Amino acid sequence: MKLKQATSVKALFFSALFVIGINTCLAQADIPESQNYQGIQYITGGIGSEESDAIIELGKKWPLTLEFSQDHPQRSLWVADVAVKITNEKQKVIFNVMSEGPILLINLEPGTYNMEFVFEKRPLKRKIKIEEGKPQKLPIAWPIQ
Repeated sequence: MKLKQATSVKALFFSALFVIGINTCLAQADIPESQNYQGIQYITGGIGSEESDAIIELGKKWPLTLEFSQDHPQRSLWVADVAVKITNEKQKVIFNVMSEGPILLINLEPGTYNMEFVFEKRPLKRKIKIEEGKPQKLPIAWPIQ
């Protein structure tokens, strides 16, 4: 009986170490520092699977997560260096940055916005409505030319 209890305690101990190790690995993934454009906080990055996984997880708490890719016959490919311009309902530019990675988190206030994205001189446009407490993930994909 004592042997069985010792084995159970050991198994529990190693299970706890495994869970702690996994959580520590996720917590150690470097997330780029947040930046600010005219009072709007944002994070751009996602280079490498650890960083992209960490940013996507963080994005669940941000109003808007944008994911940039280019269509490809086998699978979509992440892209970076995307120019992002957002205008409000009054057509005033409120956000204008270059995304340094394939993922961009933006802390937008609730409202309706027009967005323009340019990758390799090819523009795409989208309209989005941000609602309080409803984070959104929006994939933006350029077709192959």
